[in-house]
Amino acid sequence: MRRYARILIFIVVLVVLSGLAVGFKTITIGNFERGGEDTLLGLTLGLDLQGGSHLVYQASLFSEPEEPGMSGERIPPTADQMDALKRTIERRLNSSGLGEPILQVLGEDRLLVQIPGVSDPDSAKALIGETAQLEFKHRTRNVPQPLEFEQGEIISYSVVEVTPELFAPPEEEGEADTEGSEGEGAEDSDTSESGSGDDEETDSEDAAASGEEGDDEAEDTAPAAPGPPGLVVEFSDTGFAKFSETVNEMRDSLIAGQGATNIFPDRLAFSLAGAEAQEVEVTYQQAILLEDGQVVPVGGDPYVTEIIGTNKYVISLLTAFPDADDLTAEAERQFAPGGELVFKLIKGFVDEDIGLTGDDLARAYPGQHQGSGAPIVNIEFNGEGTRKFAEITTEIAGTNDQIAIFLDDAELIAPVAEQAITGGTAFISGRDFTIDRVRDIALLLESGRLPIPIELILEKDVDAILGSDSLEKSVRAGVVGLILVFLFMLLYYRMPGLIAALALLIYALMLIAIFKMLPVTLTLSGVAAAILSVGMAVDANILIFERMKEEMRAGRTLLSSINIGFNRAWSAIRDSNVSTLITSGILYWFADTLGATVVQGFAATLAIGVMLSMFSAIFVSRTLLRIVALTGIGRRLRWFVPTEGKNLPQLQLEPRV
Repeated sequence: MRRYARILIFIVVLVVLSGLAVGFKTITIGNFERGGEDTLLGLTLGLDLQGGSHLVYQASLFSEPEEPGMSGERIPPTADQMDALKRTIERRLNSSGLGEPILQVLGEDRLLVQIPGVSDPDSAKALIGETAQLEFKHRTRNVPQPLEFEQGEIISYSVVEVTPELFAPPEEEGEADTEGSEGEGAEDSDTSESGSGDDEETDSEDAAASGEEGDDEAEDTAPAAPGPPGLVVEFSDTGFAKFSETVNEMRDSLIAGQGATNIFPDRLAFSLAGAEAQEVEVTYQQAILLEDGQVVPVGGDPYVTEIIGTNKYVISLLTAFPDADDLTAEAERQFAPGGELVFKLIKGFVDEDIGLTGDDLARAYPGQHQGSGAPIVNIEFNGEGTRKFAEITTEIAGTNDQIAIFLDDAELIAPVAEQAITGGTAFISGRDFTIDRVRDIALLLESGRLPIPIELILEKDVDAILGSDSLEKSVRAGVVGLILVFLFMLLYYRMPGLIAALALLIYALMLIAIFKMLPVTLTLSGVAAAILSVGMAVDANILIFERMKEEMRAGRTLLSSINIGFNRAWSAIRDSNVSTLITSGILYWFADTLGATVVQGFAATLAIGVMLSMFSAIFVSRTLLRIVALTGIGRRLRWFVPTEGKNLPQLQLEPRV
């Protein structure tokens, strides 16, 4: 019994681990994450079982335009280019863990991409990309660019209190003045009449009771709260156009496109010419006009606002002089009339090409920092890339400058260089790095550029080919079929059949655990392969039991019959399984060559099931039979061989070990 104890413990440990893997839908151990809450047992399901995203891309190859400003004619890609495109995208998606994608070339210039169970289609589209370039650029921070204005392009400037009336168009201001003068006459008349009362209190009561006119009077006579100071600058037409272009640059850097992640927005710096002048910096921000007359920027930042219908801009001075006791007085002193107003745009960053591209990158892979254990991206350059990378890191080491990495013209990451890196190997770390983000970055860097540029022309969600109801019925049918197999094994082979049923349950549990932990994307073809491998596991047990029965009928003891039966059945089991593995390998190679991912998944699933079935038959079934044979159950030979007593040998128990 002792000789089988270690094997039994090993089997029990595998069963427990498999049960835990299957029992929990999601498994997270450090950086290792598997499973999901939305699928059966947390398994990764294919497009036909859970639906997904349907994307169609078109190659964007164009000839050189005949004239500047015109677009060239579309050029159809070659078959080799489309095949290379398909392989690159397939490699990206397979490595990302997004499931088992289906890729198919449509016509001569379109590629169909179907991705199962994608909860975030944008992440899949980002992985696929749409153009064809991986670039490294030198990013310089806070680059000043003087704004040159010709004589007369800046007409005037003045410090004012920013109020709602300041932003009213000129014609509206005129109408307001006319109405105001009429109102003032009416109010004077009303006040004169109400002044005949007994005292001041009666006057105020009459004014309150006089309705709308009285309200207007109260508003006009009450002192208005002072607004924040601002600098109003009037330009000529050409000067206004120049300044508007600068303001648009500031706006785009903050709120448009890259501004969603850009923490270094462009800033406008301005002052009066002279050594003692204090320079003021503001970022662009749209203003909010409050009911009490205050104008505050969104998020509390300074702002630059155009006065509609004029050639004027209002530049906030709200935060220009934080140490001043009287902000307005300090603003009027700093921007006294008669000076020369000087502007410059401070670019948050400027990216410069350095000739380092994806062609210079040899390898990129995810990893962990040796000290902190944080996720990192390891990168390795080839010979030419090592030289270029050493030059740029030597130049920017210890500065705020960055190496901005762009994939398909979109910023991927922008790390700084703490020191010069001359060996051609480095790692990229970040505070917001997660396991998934590090994996995706490494994948995109490793995949490099697409062989040809593409554009997304169709995107839609597709439903599962086999609905959830049909899937549940299929699973139920599979369970019923498995129970019938168990009943047959139990009724025909008795105790060995019971042990075989237990071994098959262990096999099924371990198979599901392996599918989940690798992970394997289950499609309809994959499920068929798994069921086929279960049938092969049953066949292996039947071969063993038949050999065992023959040995017992020949007069051997139960334990000897078990050992000899397994040994003689092994050659047949081995040959059949090896031939199946060879067939699976051929199918996998064939599918990989032609891009038939469905066949590829079937071959991989079948190979895993066959190898596990051999383990189940040779280790699990044989160990359990040997242990049972050494117990009191082993004395009841009729439980092992369903024949008449005259055909059975006399009971001979082998010595216990």
